[in-house]
Amino acid sequence: MGDFVGPIFEGVKFISCQVGKYLNYHRKFKEYVDGFNQAQENLRCRKRDIQQQLKDENRFGKKPKLDVENWIQNVEEKLIHAQRVEVEIMKGKLYLFRSRLGKLVDETTQAMEEVYDEGSFPGGLVVNDPATTNVKLPTEELICTTKAEEVYRYLMGDEVRMIGVCGMGGIGKTTLMKHVYNRLLEENKFSKLIWTTVSQDFDIRRVQKIIADQLIKGSLLDIEDPIMRAATLSEMLRRQGRYVIILDDVWSSFSLEDVGILKPTIDNGCKLVLTTRSEAVVRSMDCTIVQVPCLPRGKALQLFLNKVGKVMLPNPFLESVVAECDGLPLAIITVAGCMRGISDPLVWENALNELRSYTRNFQDVEDKVFACLRFSYNQLRQIDRDCFLYCTLCPEDYEIPKEWIIEKWMDEGLVEEMGTRKAMQCSGHSIIRKLEENCLLERVGGNGRCIKMHDVVRDMGLHIARNRFLVKAGKQLEELPNEEEWAEDLEILPISISNLEKLTALLLHGCYNLDNLPSLLKLRALKKLDLGRTSIKEMPEDLEMLVNLRYLNLRFTMCSKEIPSELLSKLCCLQYLAIHLASTRAEAMREFNKLEVFEGCFSKLRDFIMYVSQRKRLHEYQIWVSQKVNRDFFYKTLDYIKKVGFEGIDMNGTGDGIILPCDIQQLELICCKGIKSLNDISGWEDIIDSKECRIVKCAEMESIFSSKCPQLETLESLQLQFLHHLKVIVGEASASASTATVSSLKLIFLYDCGKIKNLFSAKWVLHNLENITVVKCKEMEEIKALSMEEAMGTIKFKCSLPKLSKLELWHLPKLKSICSENGVMACDSLQRVECHAPNLEREQMPHTCEADPTGMQGSDRP
Repeated sequence: MGDFVGPIFEGVKFISCQVGKYLNYHRKFKEYVDGFNQAQENLRCRKRDIQQQLKDENRFGKKPKLDVENWIQNVEEKLIHAQRVEVEIMKGKLYLFRSRLGKLVDETTQAMEEVYDEGSFPGGLVVNDPATTNVKLPTEELICTTKAEEVYRYLMGDEVRMIGVCGMGGIGKTTLMKHVYNRLLEENKFSKLIWTTVSQDFDIRRVQKIIADQLIKGSLLDIEDPIMRAATLSEMLRRQGRYVIILDDVWSSFSLEDVGILKPTIDNGCKLVLTTRSEAVVRSMDCTIVQVPCLPRGKALQLFLNKVGKVMLPNPFLESVVAECDGLPLAIITVAGCMRGISDPLVWENALNELRSYTRNFQDVEDKVFACLRFSYNQLRQIDRDCFLYCTLCPEDYEIPKEWIIEKWMDEGLVEEMGTRKAMQCSGHSIIRKLEENCLLERVGGNGRCIKMHDVVRDMGLHIARNRFLVKAGKQLEELPNEEEWAEDLEILPISISNLEKLTALLLHGCYNLDNLPSLLKLRALKKLDLGRTSIKEMPEDLEMLVNLRYLNLRFTMCSKEIPSELLSKLCCLQYLAIHLASTRAEAMREFNKLEVFEGCFSKLRDFIMYVSQRKRLHEYQIWVSQKVNRDFFYKTLDYIKKVGFEGIDMNGTGDGIILPCDIQQLELICCKGIKSLNDISGWEDIIDSKECRIVKCAEMESIFSSKCPQLETLESLQLQFLHHLKVIVGEASASASTATVSSLKLIFLYDCGKIKNLFSAKWVLHNLENITVVKCKEMEEIKALSMEEAMGTIKFKCSLPKLSKLELWHLPKLKSICSENGVMACDSLQRVECHAPNLEREQMPHTCEADPTGMQGSDRP
């Protein structure tokens, strides 16, 4: 009998306890609500305090800790839930429901109090951001080092605080200061180096923004009052300690106080350098002058020979050609670029005669620069000249994207008509190469995707085109210039576009307030129509009449209805089609035999499959397959130009499986079902150039690759989020694959993948891996698993990751080792380590390449 009494008693005790709690919720409902309100207010206050502290600490060179960002996100989620509970409280005042509601209020209060307690960060809120460390500026070789040494001595000494580097345009002032800047990077005297290009069109807000963005990105966006903007910038600079500001290409004097630049003094230890063509600017700004002279004859000849390459020696005209450049580096470099690869003495004699004919009318040395540049310009074909002059329409010192300027040349008909857009783009790149070789354009940026004009070269181009163009770039115009400024050959825009029967390009991109177009019926010659980022809600009237249209851009418009098949089918000459929000049908695309670029949506998987199966290869494509609209998918990245994304799709919904383009570079799967690995996709093994894969909330996914496949050889980025059944990245069938199969991988990101235990297989060789981030993977035990033989051996096994620069491991409660107890991870390039894994010994964590890894968070709980 006693055997039954005990359990019954315990059961009664449990029930009475639960009943007691519910009665308590009922009786003390008001107290629970008061506690709920207090917890909510406390959490809001703590959030505001943390955000303010984060704003104070998050200066240039720093970034928020990952656990701080996660805490803020967690707080926002709890406060949103609390708002819903508040609504329930307002609704649920009926006496009978107080117990249930009281329980909800109590649980929500406890959750907010727990998050409140987690909001303590004694080690600070930010860590060093390696992405913002000072990097050396690309620059030409410095021929004459005397003046650079003079500026450097002034900066490292204590007597001179402000320096003015003065000299004519093209003399090499910017090159000189770039070398000084790079040299200062190796010193510890200054905490921050700031480089700002001022330009002829001085805009105080732009200068403030450039300086501020090098301290805290976007910090002055919301400050309209000029005095407060200057005061805010001044305070930001004061916090930097000792710094150097370099103001390049200053044309007129201005007040440092108005900008917000602190006047350099002995007390603050700061320095300021400006470069200018005017000695008057140097004097009025109270700077110590450093005058940059023209190159002496020997140095000029040395620079010319460095740029011209191999020439026929002896060359009786070479030194005379160099002499015509009067020791001006820009003139020397430009003329040398024209003569590169030429050895015929007759051509050199002709070049000398042309140079003399240009320069004999100029006594002023600076005017002779124009003459030398004009010589280089005259060596070009007419098509190259026109393209060069078009570049002068861009603002001074503007970094011009190559793809953008080529597109503009094509719009203007400056690039010869060819059968395809790709062929015309190749021709455009050839023109850019020719202009670079003649030193009329210079390549900028580490990736070579932009070009730039020296301001003297631009001045020369504007002088040549003064009767063809009216240029007011960067002037912040609010109305058209006066008619007196228009040359005779220039025309003012017409009042209406509807009757422009010869119009070939209508470019309205970025006209955000444009929501309607007049009739396009008479614009039969139109080849390009760009309505991207307008407020157009419906397809333009008479669009089907534009039978010569080759380019149609409706990116990020308000057109959301499905496009009629009969409309698109008449635009059979299209080479470029971008329609983002509106979905399309495969039948409508059937006639587009000339299409090279496509950005669009299919709402049905069957339409996508039909389209892919009937299409030839496209040069570029971005295709979204879903009932939902996803604007973020279409934001262009320059890295990958062939991408497909699916959301909410049953990948086996058609019964036959899906087909992917074999040249796809980027694949995105969100909330898709019907596949356990990518190998379940029909034709996956035929894909030849996969670069990036992002998979989010695909509940059935157990492995990314279930068997050996060539995609592993080319994959560079793998991002996996909320895959709660993911056990491995590469399944057992490919565990014995060749060690070279993942040699291209650069980035791997895992977030909330609950069942995966090991990140990498034992045989993976990851020589190009740069970034590892693993967050909230509760079962993760090892980052890189060793083979059985390696793990059981007595000798420490070395896991080499030579290019790894960032390792972030957060909220991994079961992580015990990086590469097992018998392995050692070698990371010669490691710059940043952040870790929150309670069971990971500190000895297991790899160290940064610095002797003292101060950027590393330990395994202590935050």
